[in-house]
Amino acid sequence: MAHSVEVNISNTLSREENGIVFVVTDGEAKFGELIISKGGVRWRPRGKHQPHFMTWAAFDKSMREARKD
Repeated sequence: MAHSVEVNISNTLSREENGIVFVVTDGEAKFGELIISKGGVRWRPRGKHQPHFMTWAAFDKSMREARKD
């Protein structure tokens, strides 16, 4: 299963509305959106209105723990 990623970059990186948006598709259907902003990262799965949010500190911890596997 191949995924494709489309990027929308605004002029400034600040709040969520002005973040960098990565739209991920799984074949023909939208898989979700990854929003990178000054405050952290947000993942909004397909069909969901509210994204999952992680601060940069929580994201760092999560990635370090995943690396231990």
